[in-house]
Amino acid sequence: MQTRPTKVTLASTTANAFAGLAERLNDWRRTRCRGQRIPEELWSAATVLARDHGLASTATALKLNYYDLQRRLEPGRRKAKPALSRPTFVDSGPA
Repeated sequence: MQTRPTKVTLASTTANAFAGLAERLNDWRRTRCRGQRIPEELWSAATVLARDHGLASTATALKLNYYDLQRRLEPGRRKAKPALSRPTFVDSGPA
């Protein structure tokens, strides 16, 4: 008979998933120069976690701005749409 995971088990699993990246972010925050941007590799790792565990919980656990993380999850949404080509005139020949 299989047992279902309890809420405590799920919470600890989620916390473990964030622990490694949270530590990397804390190390970066301690050593960065003021005004320096978060490195792209850390953002990429955060987006992977956000896809697996949810945007709000990831932003909260990693102390990241919710909206900055959201923009990185949906990069195609902010890009301009490609211009539609205009139809060209096609002569159908003698009527």
